[in-house]
Amino acid sequence: MYEATCLLGGGSSKAGGGDGETMTGLRQRLLVEGWSGTWDRMSRTKKVSTDAMETPLNRCLSTLDITLLGIGHMVGAGIYVLTGTVAKDTAGPAIILSFLLAGFASFLSALCYAEFGARVPKAGSAYVYTYVTIGEFWAFVIGWNIVLEHMIGAASVARAWSGYLDSLFDGAVSNATIANIGEMHSGFLAPYPDFLAFAVTLVYCGFLTMGVKGSAYFNSVFTLINLCVITFVIAVGMSYADIANWNLEGGFMPFGISGVISGAATCFYAFVGFDSIATAGEETKDPARSIPKATLVSMSVVTVGYIMVGATLTLMVPYYSLNPAAALPDAFASHGATWAKYVVSVGAICGMTTTLFGSLFSLPRCVYAMAVDGLLFSWLARVSDKTKVPIITLLLCGFFSALIALLFDIEKLVEFMSIGTLMAYTIVSASVIILRYQPPSRCNIKSPSHTQITTPTPGALPTPTTPIAESGKGDEGGQLRSSCRWLLHLVGKREAGLVVTWAVVIFTTCSSALCCLLQFGGNFLSLPYPSVWAIIITVILVFLLAFSVIMIVAHRQNQIALSFSVPLVPLLPLTSIFFNIALMVHLNPMTWVRFIVWMVIGLLVYFIYGQHHSREGEPVSSYSTLLTEPTPAGGTVFGSVQHTLSQVTAKIASAATEDKKPIVNEEEVGDNDL
Repeated sequence: MYEATCLLGGGSSKAGGGDGETMTGLRQRLLVEGWSGTWDRMSRTKKVSTDAMETPLNRCLSTLDITLLGIGHMVGAGIYVLTGTVAKDTAGPAIILSFLLAGFASFLSALCYAEFGARVPKAGSAYVYTYVTIGEFWAFVIGWNIVLEHMIGAASVARAWSGYLDSLFDGAVSNATIANIGEMHSGFLAPYPDFLAFAVTLVYCGFLTMGVKGSAYFNSVFTLINLCVITFVIAVGMSYADIANWNLEGGFMPFGISGVISGAATCFYAFVGFDSIATAGEETKDPARSIPKATLVSMSVVTVGYIMVGATLTLMVPYYSLNPAAALPDAFASHGATWAKYVVSVGAICGMTTTLFGSLFSLPRCVYAMAVDGLLFSWLARVSDKTKVPIITLLLCGFFSALIALLFDIEKLVEFMSIGTLMAYTIVSASVIILRYQPPSRCNIKSPSHTQITTPTPGALPTPTTPIAESGKGDEGGQLRSSCRWLLHLVGKREAGLVVTWAVVIFTTCSSALCCLLQFGGNFLSLPYPSVWAIIITVILVFLLAFSVIMIVAHRQNQIALSFSVPLVPLLPLTSIFFNIALMVHLNPMTWVRFIVWMVIGLLVYFIYGQHHSREGEPVSSYSTLLTEPTPAGGTVFGSVQHTLSQVTAKIASAATEDKKPIVNEEEVGDNDL
C-alpha cells in the first residue's frame, strides 16, 4: 500500500505499474482493474484516515439484501395501524386512491434517489447528493435534518412496537410502569416512561453491531415473514370480501376528493424509508446497478401491498366500523376468524422490527458521512476493524433514539420528522435537474463500465463554454439549444448550466409562494368575489413557474451514460418538487417553530466546529468534485464546492513546472469512482 500511495516529485509514481506511471494513469488502471475499493481507501487519507477512518465500510450487500432493507423500512406500523385510521376517518374505501397518489409522489422522489445512487454510491444518501450538487452548507442543513428524521423515526417505531406488544397483554406493561414509576405530567412528554421501547431500541442496536452482512440477514428474515403475513391477510381477507361495503351511504368516496387528497398526504409518510437503500451505497457490492433496481422494486412491492391491504380491509367490513388501533385483527374477528389475530400480530411485530432496523441502520451512516467530511467530530467516522461498521456512532445514535422513545410523546414529534424528509426529497429532485444540465467536464463521473474515466488534461485551464450548442453536439450539457437562439437576448451569455440552476431556484421559490398563497390565502381566491391582488399574484407566480420550465427545457442535457437515469427530466423532478413543497406547507405551524429551533442548534455546530474542520477546503475530497459551480472572480460561492478540478489541474501543472513539489498530495486526489 505504501508504494501505491507514495508520490514522487517530477510528475511520476512508481506505484505498482512500474516506473514513470503518472498518478492519473495509476488511478485509471486501478479503476479498470476493478480496484475501486483500493482507490477509495487511498483517496481518503491524512485528516480522516489517520484519525478515524483507517478501516473502510464493508462492500458485501447484494441487490436482494438492500431491496429487503428498503421494503422492511417502509412496510411496518403503517400497514397495520395507518390503513385503518385513514380508511375510517379520512378517505373511506377510497384509501386505495390515497395510497396510489402517495405512492406516485414517493415514486417520483425514489426515481431521483435511484439516479443519484447510480452516480454517487456513498453512505449518506440525500446529504451526499446535496454535497456534490449544491455544496457543503446546504448539505449540512439536509444532513442535520435527516439525522433528526431517523432518530425520531426509530423512537416512534420503538414506541409503537412497545404499545402493540402491550396491547396483546391488555396493558399489563403500561399499568405496571405507571403503578411503580408514576406518570409524567407534561404536555410535551409521554404519559409514562416507556422502558420497553428504550430496551428494544438498544437491543436492535446490538444486532446492528454484528456487522452489515449479519444484520442484513436478520432484517431479511423478518421482512420475508412480514411479506408472508401480508400475503396471508390479502388472500384470506379477500375470501370475506363483500362489494356492498363499497356501495354504502356515501359510496366509494364518502369524504369526497378532498378526503382522498388528505389521505394521500397522510399515507405519504408510509413510504418514507426507501432512502435507506441509498444510504447503504457504500456497503453494496455493485451500487451503480443495485441501488436503482432495489429502489424501483421495493417501491413497487410496497405500493401494491398497501393498496391491496386497503382494499381488503374496506371490503371485509364497512369503513365506519373499523377500529383504528387494531383494524386487521378486528376485521377478521367480525367474521369469526379470531385465530387470525395471532398471525397478524406476528406480522406487525416483524414489520415494526424491520422499520426500526431501517432507521437505526440509516442514522449512523448519515452521521458517519458528515464526520468523514469534517462537519461533525472525526471520531464519529471511526469504523471497527472487526465488524466494518461505525460502532461508536451506532451506539451513540441508538442511545439518543432510545432516550427519545423513553421520554417523549411521539405523536407530537412524528410530524416534525416529516419536514426533514420532504426537504431532502425536494433538494434531491432539484439536484437531478441541476446535474443533468452541467457540461460533462464538470460532471466528473465514471461510466458504468468502469473503463472510461473523465479526466481533465493536466495544465489545461477552464475555458468559457459556448452558450449555444453546435450542430451535432447534443452531449454538451447546459448549452442553449440552437432553436432557442432568441432567448440569448434575454439571458445573455452565461456559463453553461448557470441559467438552468437559477431557473430551478426560481421554480422552487415560486412553488413555495404559490402553495403558501393557496394554503393561507385561499379565501381571497374563492368565488364569486376573489380579491384582485390575489389574482394578480397568482398569475405572476404561474407565469414565473411556466417561464422557469421553458428556460430549463430550452437548454441541452448532457449525455453521460448511467446505469439508471430519471425519465422525462425535467418534468418529473419538477413535479416532485412542487408536490413535496405542497405537503410541507400543510404542516402544522408548530412544526416549523421546532424546525427553526433544531436548525439554530445545527448552525451553531456548523459555524463553531464544522466550518473549521471541513474537508471542502481541500482541493479534492472523495466525492466533492462530482459537480463544481462557476466561481466569481476573487472569491468562492458560499455553499458550493470551493475547489474545482480545473484548480487542481492548474496546481499539478505548476508543480510539474517548478519541479519543487510532488505532483499532488494524497489528500488532493479526486475520486472518479463514483
